[in-house]
Amino acid sequence: PCAMGVLIYLIALIAGIRDRGKIWWLVGTFGVASGALYYLFMTAWLNTFLILGYISPLTRFVALLAIGFGASHLYDLAVSRGAIVCEVGDAGSRQRTMKWMRDIVAAPVGLGSLILVIGLAFAVNSIEFVCSAALPAIYTHALALSDLSTGLYYAYIGLYVAFFMLDDFIIFGFAAFAAQRVLDTRYAALSHAAGGVILIGLGAWMLAR
Repeated sequence: PCAMGVLIYLIALIAGIRDRGKIWWLVGTFGVASGALYYLFMTAWLNTFLILGYISPLTRFVALLAIGFGASHLYDLAVSRGAIVCEVGDAGSRQRTMKWMRDIVAAPVGLGSLILVIGLAFAVNSIEFVCSAALPAIYTHALALSDLSTGLYYAYIGLYVAFFMLDDFIIFGFAAFAAQRVLDTRYAALSHAAGGVILIGLGAWMLAR
């Protein structure tokens, strides 16, 4: 929800000034930088698990972490009645992030705005990764326990990141090609619920195995 909210707000700001070039330059850079950072985080997870090797208590901990995150997803949806809100940080920090985005959009397209939007992507996705750490932990833990070549390890992480970023790039495509409607919060709520069920299922499977 955090990164998706920033992406949609950024698109809305640019759409308001009707500058298609800025959508390609700024929103495209935000998406690519987000994917690159997530890839780096996941390689760090993978290498940590490769160094540690198979430790039964670690596997149980990852499984319980997944179940806890999954239950939290479903509980949050039940309490908020399907509304999706990024609860990381206070109102002041969110306002500063919005001002940061307005400054980026107001600046002329160039190296400076590129650096600013990459910094924005890194800041937002660093927080997002902490919020959604359970599924990457399960995935990279499973990879580390598989007998794969080095190239395959990183290719599988690339595959994960490609699917993780898919909805962001679909929304970017809508904006870049001037579609009138962007996916609303019902999509986010549905994916949040599906993620909660999957996490609980994977955690239970890991404990059983």
